[in-house]
Amino acid sequence: MKARLAARYARALFRIAAKRQILYEVAEELTVVEQIFSQPEVKEFFNNPGIAADSKADTIGRLFGTGVSGVVQNFLYHMTDKRRTSILPDIIKIYRSLVKQAGNILEVEVITAMPLNEPDKEQLAAQLAAVTEKTIELHSQVDSRILGGLIIQIGDKRIDNSVTAKLAAMKKHILEK
Repeated sequence: MKARLAARYARALFRIAAKRQILYEVAEELTVVEQIFSQPEVKEFFNNPGIAADSKADTIGRLFGTGVSGVVQNFLYHMTDKRRTSILPDIIKIYRSLVKQAGNILEVEVITAMPLNEPDKEQLAAQLAAVTEKTIELHSQVDSRILGGLIIQIGDKRIDNSVTAKLAAMKKHILEK
């Protein structure tokens, strides 16, 4: 339920920002909102049902002032009024995903046994861009447990071309005979 509700709010904010052609500005402002709302005192204050909505709205005005657009400020007022500030992190994550989708950007996670150098990252991103016909946002991680090769995670799809996976497949094949 929480995820569906967060998705609904994120899509609504996305539609408003798209209509006003401020998708990326709102995404940047939401980074500031996320940082502020991640502080324990702020979280506790906004999640406290004993504090009046008017007091919370005043606090939003003081916290963000002219630092965020009217769209984001009104969104925060609405979230406070509906007592939904606890799902802000989920909303922000989904909103970012919608912006990337609209910009034809694909987030790709690559796991290797050793760090990739910049030319290798660029080459891999170029190859993935050619296959997917999208702009690639490449994030790399190092995990020495895979021994060699790489694992590519694109959304919910995983391509495991690691030495560990190949050894496991060989072991399975040998044990089946």
